[in-house]
Amino acid sequence: MQVPLIRLQCGVNSYDWGKVGNDSAAAKFAAATPSDFSIQEEKPYAELWMGTHPSNPSKDLTTQRTLLDLVQDNQALLSKDIAERFGNKLPFLFKVLSVGKALSIQAHPHKKLAEELHRRDSKNYPDDNHKPEMTIAITEFDGLCGFRPLAEIAHFLKTIPALREIVGDSEAAAFESAIKGQDTSTEPAAETKNKKALQKLFGTLMNSSPEAVTKACYAIVQSASSEGASFASGGLPSTSGETLARLVARLNSQFPQDIGLLVFFFLNYVELSPGEAMFLKADDIHAYLSGDII
Repeated sequence: MQVPLIRLQCGVNSYDWGKVGNDSAAAKFAAATPSDFSIQEEKPYAELWMGTHPSNPSKDLTTQRTLLDLVQDNQALLSKDIAERFGNKLPFLFKVLSVGKALSIQAHPHKKLAEELHRRDSKNYPDDNHKPEMTIAITEFDGLCGFRPLAEIAHFLKTIPALREIVGDSEAAAFESAIKGQDTSTEPAAETKNKKALQKLFGTLMNSSPEAVTKACYAIVQSASSEGASFASGGLPSTSGETLARLVARLNSQFPQDIGLLVFFFLNYVELSPGEAMFLKADDIHAYLSGDII
């Protein structure tokens, strides 16, 4: 049986973090389909959605039927196996994101937790699915993905005084002692010890008072500005001091004195060129910073 090719009309969401006007790939892709949508040059356009999600469903351009209606009426559009496994729903949401400024640092729950959160609070957790993500760059892109190697976090504790001060010297020293000589070990006992050490250090940071966060951010911004390429003792092979200083200035300009500026030193910084990709499994802490991605 031949499955017809259906041209879809896809909705685009406007959020504050999106790229503005024709700078947004999401907006340009939406405008490429004949519809009453037109790009407003002063408006941010963040996400184009292609899928069956009820809050912004794609539609058949000709009939204006939703994609959910179409796949539920014609099982061949999904295949029998996929239709039966996922209840006649598309098992993924295809998005084009146009990121003009940093998104919040977040982690999507794994499947079991997603189901539990949905069961307990369907209003705030309307989806019972986990959300692993494959991110493919269509313009130059940067973001944060997963925790840095523990030795890199220890480097920042040693070379950025304000970061060490906010977690406390005793907590920083305990972390350094716990991972010493075993920061890359794959032995189960060592991995467990390392995870607990990171959890304790990160938890201490996240429970800092607003006043302490403001003070630390101010000091780090000042250091990055005055030290430039020498910031954090020149940085690391993975992220140079110059790059770190530039990112500190950019992130603080978007969200002044935000705790995310401190979390930044715990996470891997990733740059992608068009066609390059990264994968985020459920539970991976991450944040998209700038660029257009699928």
